[in-house]
Amino acid sequence: MLSVLLGLIPGVFTAIGSITSAIANEKIAQINATTDQAKIAAGQNIAALEAQKAALIATHSPWTNFVQFWIGASVAFTLTKLLVWDKALGDYTHGHTDKIDPNMWWCITAVVGFYFVAGIFKR
Repeated sequence: MLSVLLGLIPGVFTAIGSITSAIANEKIAQINATTDQAKIAAGQNIAALEAQKAALIATHSPWTNFVQFWIGASVAFTLTKLLVWDKALGDYTHGHTDKIDPNMWWCITAVVGFYFVAGIFKR
């Protein structure tokens, strides 16, 4: 399970926001370049980064957001039921949930961790 989570990390670093900031840094480097070679190199880097950004935008599917939303919503619902209905209001609601399998806890941890990591790297 840990190897699956670590496999997601490189995809996080190629987020559109980080590519946009890299493009901005390269444009600044191009403006501050003192030689023609440095300006050409910065221009090539800008072109490559813009192509990478365009590829990410082109391959982004609305289904991705749909699937991410419903996976996140199912975990949020499960945790809300456990924490609010069963634990916080348990004396009044007599809420009861069967013991959750350790593999399911790993899935919940992965989803929650993904949302936190994605939120950090979106900035």
